[in-house]
Amino acid sequence: MKHILFVTDTYFPDSSATTTLGRRTAEALAQLGYTVDVYPSEISGNHFIYPDEYNGVRIISPEVVSEEKFVPVKASENHLFTKTLVDRLSRVIDAGNYDCVFSVAIAFEVNFLVHDAISNLSSLTSNLPKWFPMAYDPYAYDPHVTQEQRQIRAAREIDVLKDATKVFFLTEFKEDYIGTSIENRIEWFMLPCIRPINPDRAKKAITFDESYINCVFLGDFYYGVENTDFIFRLFEPLDKKIRLYTVGNLCDFKPTVDLWKKRLGNSYICHERVSQEEAHNVMLDCDVLVSMGHDSANMCPSKIIDFISSGKPILHIKKIQDCCGAKYLQKYHNKYCIYQDDELTPARVKEVEQFIQNAKGQEAIPFNEIKALYSDFTMEALIEKIQKEIYEQ
Repeated sequence: MKHILFVTDTYFPDSSATTTLGRRTAEALAQLGYTVDVYPSEISGNHFIYPDEYNGVRIISPEVVSEEKFVPVKASENHLFTKTLVDRLSRVIDAGNYDCVFSVAIAFEVNFLVHDAISNLSSLTSNLPKWFPMAYDPYAYDPHVTQEQRQIRAAREIDVLKDATKVFFLTEFKEDYIGTSIENRIEWFMLPCIRPINPDRAKKAITFDESYINCVFLGDFYYGVENTDFIFRLFEPLDKKIRLYTVGNLCDFKPTVDLWKKRLGNSYICHERVSQEEAHNVMLDCDVLVSMGHDSANMCPSKIIDFISSGKPILHIKKIQDCCGAKYLQKYHNKYCIYQDDELTPARVKEVEQFIQNAKGQEAIPFNEIKALYSDFTMEALIEKIQKEIYEQ
């Protein structure tokens, strides 16, 4: 079987969305019999203490002496890397004699780092590994960068990705690459987040008060991104037996949250970020999952697919009309979607309240029904594409 290296920003125990997707991909290949290593480059500056091995994947820890640190990473940020980091990765790739290298990016520069490391080796050997960059968030076409930045990024992206064996991009990016020189080099895939939610039930961070109808927004408020307070304005007029939880980092949205804590009183609980196991328990134990879509059409929050996997009732807030999350929810029958620019009329508030009240005590949609509806969103579907490219001559 092939020997594969995954180069990421961070790895387990980091439980952020893209890191988790990269980890699950590596583990799925390991379970099929591939020898899989991972090198967390920590290009974003975040740092974790990694085990030597996790779920069949060997972890090659970076040479870092800093304290553990986590700040949510945005694809729009620039992450610099040094020649030292490039040389270090070149040595890792050379020593491992890998058949394939996957670079999994939320910090897109992970792909540039791997490109430079493999280029380093090209002067020493002709036996270079196949290289497969992957991205879950847009880089050149990130809506949060200026037109000038977009042009610079697009040129750099094309220049580097043309050397890839195959590029794995989410289907949300598809229209951005029509007519580009790498269009035919891209393998499009859906978010591979549909899977049974079966956490360790002993790992509970929150015990819900069953006298309330408990609604949970699970995720970070990101630095520098428009974090609308619509979610709080929506819940303010609802029945006081409906309680909202937000679970995750507040970042630069903390002052707004502090104001709403005072205003909503017992109807709102703000909880710190939890581990993935704990988050999955929260998903299964609450009554309603609350999601907020991205503020751009080419970005899909993985949380919405996670929530669909749970089979629980979903209240979805659209930040834009052309919301990718709302598109994926169309097939899911136990949801209510509302646009943040909608007027919160008494009739609309009553509809939301009724949806939430009806959710109390509901049985989750069986997973076999979910999987049948969303078979393209499974890890199996992505692994099938990956294996095809690994063995393509």
